[in-house]
This record gives sequence, structure tokens and C-alpha cells, in this order.
Amino acid sequence: MSLPEPIKRVIIEQWSFLAEATLEPTAQGSSNTTYFVHVPPDKQFVLKLHSATTKTAQIYYEHSLLTFLQHTELPFSIPVPIHAACGETLIPVEVHGQFLMIALLPRLVGQIMDRRNLNQIQSAGSALAKLHDQLAKFDPQGQLAQLPFWGELAQIHPRVSDPLAIPQMLNLGLEEQQQLAQLLNETIEVAPHLYKTLPIQTIHADYIAPNILVESDRVVGILDFEYATRDLRLLDYLSSLDQFASFPWKEVRFGDIVRAFSMGYQVYSSLTKAEMESAISVWQLQRASSLIYWTGWMIEGKGNRQKVTDAVLETLRFEPWLKFNQEALLINTLGFI
Repeated sequence: MSLPEPIKRVIIEQWSFLAEATLEPTAQGSSNTTYFVHVPPDKQFVLKLHSATTKTAQIYYEHSLLTFLQHTELPFSIPVPIHAACGETLIPVEVHGQFLMIALLPRLVGQIMDRRNLNQIQSAGSALAKLHDQLAKFDPQGQLAQLPFWGELAQIHPRVSDPLAIPQMLNLGLEEQQQLAQLLNETIEVAPHLYKTLPIQTIHADYIAPNILVESDRVVGILDFEYATRDLRLLDYLSSLDQFASFPWKEVRFGDIVRAFSMGYQVYSSLTKAEMESAISVWQLQRASSLIYWTGWMIEGKGNRQKVTDAVLETLRFEPWLKFNQEALLINTLGFI
């Protein structure tokens, strides 16, 4: 194992069957380090090392959610954490004066979905609807959720307490600064109404292609519940679409992708009339909150300034496109009426 000795000792003490394991670093995870674990002759796991900046309460929330989902009727696999010898699913270890938290998960079988394969996209929509049905039963009163609502723009990232300062932080041109300020102001103004009128429940909050495993165009596994929280159901839906479809001027099949995902979702679940009417506003909320989060990452030195700026410029093009194409998008593409 190419790990520091303190971590090796803890792993073997708590999961003795890993004594002969070999580890392979993965490219997965943005806020933690993960390894594929191979145990002879043919068992595989995922070892996750949570950084010191990750809130322990959120990890426990994720683990409790996964344990809950383990006992529901889902037609796909989820990575339920494996209990250690001490009975816990999260083990602390000190390395060079810094505390890390270790978790062991099963490695799920499947291929990462292709976000341009319409059959897989439709299956992903169906899987999200089934997942939402079960997630709605977890923590219905929101007593366990650890993260703020994405609509609370000033709470999204600790390094961005004033979202309206972002245009200056990114050194945008005057016109772009004004456009971004307008988008942020509109979002701040409309957010309270959205949270007052739309369904709120536990959501995955990172339901994107790299976290969805497929076989023969069927979803067989869903990964990475680390951002799971209680928020707008529609936000989860549109965040997925936003990643699958990209922007209409970049993705030739934008309409087909949106339509396939929506058709899949609507086979097993229906959005409310209020959700349908608020789709454009929530999509704008999704983009605005994402920009705030990415800006916070940039300030922390974890993100590239140019990538964040490019995302802002694309969003400033997308926002008027959404408004201009609202009727066609809602009726012809999303299938809302």
C-alpha cells in the first residue's frame, strides 16, 4: 500500500481483510482522495480519505443516508459504507499533525454513462425519479441536513459571503459585471418565493455523468452522495440536465438530450405545476449558485480563474437564451404543459 504508515496501520486494524490489498489511485473526487482497493482473488473496494477541511457531520449524514437507502427498493446499487472492526463507518487517523477521516466502500460494477447517449440519458432520468421517490422518505423534516440551501447564496461558500462582489473578484468587463450583478440580484430576489412554493426534500445534489454507472444503457449504480442535502427537488433535476446538455450553442443535440432525460423522469414521477412554472427561475438559481461555489474554490486556490471566468461568460449567454426560449423549452423540450 503506497500510503503513510499511520493510515496503513489503521486500515489493517479496522478492516483486516485488506492486509494483502493493493491500492490504485483514482482520478475521482474533488474534495477527497480515493483509491481502488484490490483484494485477492477478486474482491474490490474504494478507500476514501476525507481531507481535514471536510465537515465530519456531513460525512456522517452521507453515511446515514446511504444506510437508509440500502433498505429501500432501488433497482440500482449504491456505495453503502462498510463498518470497521470498531463498529463505525468513519475512522479518524492523524498524519503529520493533520487528522484525516477514512471510509471503506464497495466498488460498484458498471461503466460511467455517456452523456451523449440518448438511451442512457433517458435511463438516467428514470433512475433519478426512482431515487427521488426514496430520498423523499429520508429526513422529511430536514432535521439532519448539514448544508445550507443552494438558494441561500451568501452561505454557499465560506469565502464568498457577499455574492454581489463576485463581478469585481473575477475582473470582468464592465458590461459583463453589470449582467452578472443583474443575474445575482434577480436570483436573490426570487429565491425566497421558490423555497416557499416548491417541493423540498433530500436530494443527491451531484447527479452527473461521472457519478452514474450503466450497463447495456441501463443505470446500475449511483455514486458520490457527499453533497446530498435537503433542497429543492427541481434543483436536483435541473442540475443534472445542466451537466448532461451543456449549453445549446455547444451541444448540437441539446434539445434531444433534455427531452430524453425528461421523458425518462416522467415515466416514474411528475413535477408539480408550480415546479413546471418555475423551471426557468430554478435553472438560473442553479447556474448562479454554481458560479458562487466555483468562485469560492478559486479563492481557495483549488480552481482555475480562467475556467471560472469562462463559466460566467457562458452563463451570461445562457440566461437570456433561457428567457427567450422559455415557452419552447418548457413545452416542446421538457414536455411541461
